[in-house]
Amino acid sequence: MRIADDAIDHLIALVRVPTESPEQLPAFHEALRERFPSLFAALEVEQVGDTLLARWPGRSEGASALLMAHQDVVPAPDADAWTHPPYAGHRDATHVWGRGTLDDKGSLVAICVAVEALLEAGFAPERDVWLLFGHDEETMGTGAERAIAELDRRGVRPAWALDEGGAIIEPPIAGVARDVAVVGVAEKGFANVRLRVAQAGGHASTPPAMPATSRLARAIRRLDRLRWPRALPEATLRMLELLGADASGPQGAVLRRVRRARPLVQRILARQDETRAMLSTTAVVTQLAGAAAPNALAEEAVAVVNCRIAVGSSVSETVARMRRAIADDAVEVTVLHGHGPSPESPSSGIGWEDVSAAVGRLRPDVLTVPYVMLGGTDGRHAHRITDRVYRFTPFAMTRSERLTLHARDERIRIDTWLAGCRWYADLIETSC
Repeated sequence: MRIADDAIDHLIALVRVPTESPEQLPAFHEALRERFPSLFAALEVEQVGDTLLARWPGRSEGASALLMAHQDVVPAPDADAWTHPPYAGHRDATHVWGRGTLDDKGSLVAICVAVEALLEAGFAPERDVWLLFGHDEETMGTGAERAIAELDRRGVRPAWALDEGGAIIEPPIAGVARDVAVVGVAEKGFANVRLRVAQAGGHASTPPAMPATSRLARAIRRLDRLRWPRALPEATLRMLELLGADASGPQGAVLRRVRRARPLVQRILARQDETRAMLSTTAVVTQLAGAAAPNALAEEAVAVVNCRIAVGSSVSETVARMRRAIADDAVEVTVLHGHGPSPESPSSGIGWEDVSAAVGRLRPDVLTVPYVMLGGTDGRHAHRITDRVYRFTPFAMTRSERLTLHARDERIRIDTWLAGCRWYADLIETSC
């Protein structure tokens, strides 16, 4: 399927529409309608709250496919610190810059470009294709949850679902000589946990022996020293085996025997942040609050801990470990919201083979492997209606580009975004 180079103008235009808050979504919906008239004319598009749900009717009966993305983006504070303003949609010779280019307007717009191109070429899917564009993935994911519940109520049972997730990355292990497409077959759980210390206030000139801020700081240090249990879930073992089969040198030899050499492999993975997080639950303080004035004692010292819960664990087990590590009843530990890890989808058969074959057609040089996603997606809700949920974004991303996710200078390469549009079109044309 041919995708014109000027399709990038759609991404630029939609990045320029901020979607940090619900009040901004109607303008984004209107921009989508203007940009993709064929899609909105041919598909049955409805809103579930601010979430968009669309059915592309198939020519015959059969299990449908579900493509997911989300409209909302994380805030872009310190706009002056960006190389280019976060909502300028700046384009240079190689990249489009802006909040949402990678997470997740890049995928959403690429799906729309693919559908529009297929419609204009006269393509009609053999079976129904559903599009679900959530509106609050970056907060609670309630929009996708409600839309999935509506599909469940209607008896829709997709053969598979595809949401954002892994990407095409540089070799993640020494000895692997080619790029790797990592496709999420499961995702870690999630919890935001509040640590709170309450205390009588007063003037900072007469502090108590253990002020609330110090007690909270001690709790944080104890939490930092907590050693979470390490394990290699089945999806990770399979990923390492496939990497090992492709790798040369001593690392390849070790990975090919990963099931018998788990302690050694765990030590190797623990050397880098990205791979260390694959082994266990993680917990990091992301927000802190104390007194309202610099010369006042804090009557309440608060920290929010963001936890990513390993497959095989749970929110309750995570919180119990935190309480034991902190070992201070004066530190109140409260789960603000959270959920456990997702089920694991098969890394074989329908869905998996559709995605991996499409990767092979786009990039024959790439090795496709399953993995457990470290972050969370709206895709976790799709397990309610299908046991095959995959998390993959068909863009090549360098480590430096991945580090701009939820950070300054988020950007995507133009060539890989256009290739991703073709990938979605090919996936729909060959699999639906």
